[in-house]
Amino acid sequence: MFGRGSAAIIVFNPLAVPNLTVRTFLFQLGVVTGLWIGLFALNGWLFDRLAFSEQVSWIFLPAALRMIAVLLAGWVGALGIFLGSVATSIYLLGLNDPDYILIVGGISALAPTAALLLCARFWGTQLNLAGLSATHLLLLSTVSAGFTAVMHNAYFVFLGTVDAVASSTGAMFVGDLIGTLIVLYGAKWLLYWLVPKSVTGAV
Repeated sequence: MFGRGSAAIIVFNPLAVPNLTVRTFLFQLGVVTGLWIGLFALNGWLFDRLAFSEQVSWIFLPAALRMIAVLLAGWVGALGIFLGSVATSIYLLGLNDPDYILIVGGISALAPTAALLLCARFWGTQLNLAGLSATHLLLLSTVSAGFTAVMHNAYFVFLGTVDAVASSTGAMFVGDLIGTLIVLYGAKWLLYWLVPKSVTGAV
């Protein structure tokens, strides 16, 4: 908060993690990283035949974790996404191209963070998983998928690894959006039944 009296301005930071201890930090980081690896493996097992290319799938479940992790754990969630992406990239590619691994991991963490910060300018302190309406979830998922698709494919174009950039961007957008909505609406449904309606608010 800045200023005094009626002129005070309250700054809302959706990435802040209040009362964070070392134990909580390590727990949240480990959970997010582990969930990313697990969802990545599950996605490969379930939707391997829906791959558009080596980098893009028509359904990508880990995309949902990007949004959930940042919503629930702020910057710690974003760091967990980065580490999980780095781990899965090392599994697939080895250590032959560390620059690619680190940049792709950074984009995976930065895209949902940018989407969250953008939406926070309009929705303010209501920006959390329990307080978001179905419409807000859809909009947030769409913005996050858009940021992810554009940022990743911009990097792929820079590397010269993608030819049909519009098709690749569109496929990644659709895959991330579908994967995000599958998991986000599942989580929203669970919260609706597990958390009192006075806390979750209207859906």
